[in-house]
Amino acid sequence: MMLIVKDLVKKYKDFKALKGISYEVKEAEIFGILGPNGAGKSTMIKILTCFHKKTSGEVSINGIPIDRISSIKRLIGWVPQEETFYEKLTAIENLEYFSSLYNIPKKIFRERAESILKMLEIDHKKNSIAESLSGGMKRRLSIAIALIHNPKILYLDEPTAGVDPVSRRALWEGIRKIKQQGITILFCTHYMDEAELLCDRVAILRSGEIISIDAPSNFKKKYKSLENAFIELVKK
Repeated sequence: MMLIVKDLVKKYKDFKALKGISYEVKEAEIFGILGPNGAGKSTMIKILTCFHKKTSGEVSINGIPIDRISSIKRLIGWVPQEETFYEKLTAIENLEYFSSLYNIPKKIFRERAESILKMLEIDHKKNSIAESLSGGMKRRLSIAIALIHNPKILYLDEPTAGVDPVSRRALWEGIRKIKQQGITILFCTHYMDEAELLCDRVAILRSGEIISIDAPSNFKKKYKSLENAFIELVKK
C-alpha cells in the first residue's frame, strides 16, 4: 500500500476534527475524498503534507511513518487550492526554482521538466510569464511544480475549482496521464462528475469520520448516482 491511515485523530483543544479515520490507498490508485465543508478534509490533507501534527493514530507513506518529515516530503507532491508559483517568473523558471529545493541536477531537471510540461500540454507556454497564463494553465503549472521532484504520491485539493469546462477536461486528461506514470493520487473534490470519471475509489467524509468507501460504480449501483449516494450518506 502506498498510503496507510489508521485510527487518525486530530484535536484542537476540545474540538475533534478527525475522529479515528482509517483507510488505505494502493500504488497508482486515484483515491477520491468527498465531504461537505467542515467534514475534516483540509485537516486531513494538512496532516498528510506534514503541516499539522496528528493527535494520535498511525500514518505511513510507502512504508515510512509520517513523523519522519524530511523523508516524507520527498515522497509527496501537493497542489493546494491557492496557486503555488511565482507570478513574475516564467513557467520553466518556476520549475527550475522548485527543483533546486530538492537539489535535482541540471541535466535531470531539464529532461524531467520537458517531460512533465509535455504531459500536461503546457510545453508551448514554458517561456511565458506565469501570471499571463489562463486559469486552467496556471493549475497545470502548479501540478507540474508538485511533480518536478518525482513524488510517489500526489495530493490534489480541488484542482479544477474555478476553471472553465474546457480547462477542466484538460486537467482530467493530465490527471489520467499522471496515474499512468505510476503515481498515486489523493484527490479532494466537490464535483461528483469528476470523482466518477477519475477515481478508482471514493471515501465519503462527514464530521471527521469516514462513513463509506467504495468504487464510484458501486455507489451508482446502489444509489443510482454518486451524487445521490453522497447526499443520502451525509444527511444520515
